[in-house]
Amino acid sequence: MKKRSRYKWPLAVCMIFVFSGAGAQGIFTCRAALDTIRKDGFYRIVLTPQVVAKSRVDLADVRIQSLTDKRFVSYELIDRWTTPDSQEQWLELPRAEITQKDSSNKHSYITLQYAEAYEVDRLAFLIQSPVFYKREAHVALEGGTPGEWAPFVDITLAPGKKTFDIPVVKRRRLRIDIANADNSPLVIREITGFQAAHYLVAYLQAGLAYQLLTGNAEAVTPNYDLKSFTDSLTAAPPMILPGRVEKTAVAASQPIAPAAKAGDQPSGNRQGLLLWGILFAILILLVYFSVRMVKAITQKERHDRV
Repeated sequence: MKKRSRYKWPLAVCMIFVFSGAGAQGIFTCRAALDTIRKDGFYRIVLTPQVVAKSRVDLADVRIQSLTDKRFVSYELIDRWTTPDSQEQWLELPRAEITQKDSSNKHSYITLQYAEAYEVDRLAFLIQSPVFYKREAHVALEGGTPGEWAPFVDITLAPGKKTFDIPVVKRRRLRIDIANADNSPLVIREITGFQAAHYLVAYLQAGLAYQLLTGNAEAVTPNYDLKSFTDSLTAAPPMILPGRVEKTAVAASQPIAPAAKAGDQPSGNRQGLLLWGILFAILILLVYFSVRMVKAITQKERHDRV
């Protein structure tokens, strides 16, 4: 037994080196490219429903990364930027699949199913008939077990009241229970979901490429000092829409070297070669100690048979 135990510590050390590279704040699993910046200045990066769906509810795992030096860029998270145009305060969600079941118990059950667990902050109903109606309804959330629904918020549908702000929720499926009493069921043409607008206000440099990172359950909310400067903005900065959300694997740690200038060559290749060199060395150590362990076990078995 003692002969076997002496080979455990090298393997443990190797595993520590392997997993320590990910940093103390986990891995970002999703990315979205940003348009190339043409002019230095503050910009408003829109967190689209597709980005928010991959993020935590508190958006603490969203980061802006410069592709030039792999450093994170400081930002200020703004919800519903104050603007005369109220349309900018809400982002329409991709259309949900809607099914309606009019039950014999005088209730209509409407299920909304989205492609992803979008953040739903507002529901807008388009009701075809009847002309006059007033119905009590309950919005429910699907529980951990499919088919189980938990009450979430109550609403009242009426001709002058068909749009409702609801508490923040991220779900793929919602169910709306409408009490019809002795009336005919409502004929509902559409139910549109909206996400409250979230923006990252950041100072970006011309000529540099940036990307959004998210999808990290272990990340903590960053503490940037940029707020002291964004408070002085008198007008909303130009908006940037991120591209398609893609799978990735980016460590939460970042280089501590000074940020590269616009004319500097990217350091990502050197960092990549160094990382591969370390991993290759660890692999050699694992193979070496594994071979020694097998030889030791084989010799012991031969000795025991003798």
